[in-house]
Amino acid sequence: MNKMLVNGSNLHVGGGVQVGTSFIAELARMPKLPKDLVVWASTEIDANLQNMGCNLSSLPAYEVVNSYGIKLLGSSLAKRMQDFNTVFTIFGPLYAWRLNGLSITGFAQPWIIYPNTKISPAESLGKRLVSRLKFALQSIFFGRSNQLIVELDHVKEGLLNRGIGSQKTIHVVRNCVSSLYLDQNVWQEIAVYDDKADIKLGFVGRNYAHKNTGIFPALIDILLAKYGLKASIYVTFTKEEWSACSASFQSSVINVGPLSMAQCPTFYSRMDGVIFPSLLECFSATPLEAMAMKKPLFASDRPFNRDICLEHAHYFDPFSASSAAQAIAQVFMCGGPNPEALRRAREHAINFSSPKERAEKYLNLLLLAAK
Repeated sequence: MNKMLVNGSNLHVGGGVQVGTSFIAELARMPKLPKDLVVWASTEIDANLQNMGCNLSSLPAYEVVNSYGIKLLGSSLAKRMQDFNTVFTIFGPLYAWRLNGLSITGFAQPWIIYPNTKISPAESLGKRLVSRLKFALQSIFFGRSNQLIVELDHVKEGLLNRGIGSQKTIHVVRNCVSSLYLDQNVWQEIAVYDDKADIKLGFVGRNYAHKNTGIFPALIDILLAKYGLKASIYVTFTKEEWSACSASFQSSVINVGPLSMAQCPTFYSRMDGVIFPSLLECFSATPLEAMAMKKPLFASDRPFNRDICLEHAHYFDPFSASSAAQAIAQVFMCGGPNPEALRRAREHAINFSSPKERAEKYLNLLLLAAK
């Protein structure tokens, strides 16, 4: 039997969980799926699917399976993968030396294609060396994949420049806004503390160094001192991430904790705007989600944001809290967000790609590889 595996077992945090959830949810809606299709979902993906009320019984075979990075090597789970003719790992790397069948892997590791990006001048030489070794190891495993899937053209170009994959083996399939943003019935409630600020700005994401959230306290101070705007910034950090933040950060910023996918639209709806100061991405859905929710987006002036948002975002220098404050003040001190501009931004976000279109392209690549 020509068995095909959709592998989401390794996705436990961040955007990978969102994409995995959306893809599997779309698969469950498709008629006439191949009978030999098997889906592995991590506990986190499964929880999101259950929260969304997804009918998983329509999938030919569905199993909650968890793998954790390089621990997959030599494990019993890796041996189970040998039973499949084609393995599609939604986002890799897939830590397997070789498979009996073909391997298709989603790529979203910007450090591999942009290794010289400056994040923190204070980062020690030892830490930089450890990071480089980690990404070099990941590059090896990505390079072992028969085919790679990326979300934007700049990522394909970056991989080719690093000697990973080829024109024929790298496929561009755009990310998109989850279909749940179009169905308010599945949104879930979330408590957001109201401190009566003039503006509430939201940030959805993990507190990785490249997310550049360290500018938030200075940004809040400048908005008040220079523009007379009392701003609150709400983040979605885990307990561990929040505990690692400085006392000054914790005293300035409000943490609502991690969100389920169904809570994200509600979170955005409670905000006056969304801030995304990231320094490095392959692709992030946050800008699309903000635009889909008709919220003004304040984003770092970086190619990965401009490629997605075009003229629909307010850009700033991510190394300058003053630049970010100016971009925000220009909107909220000049009559507020423009409803027509927000409408056009939402239209752009929804038309950028669709979950159904992405799922069909993923499945077609899997079927072609399985022939």
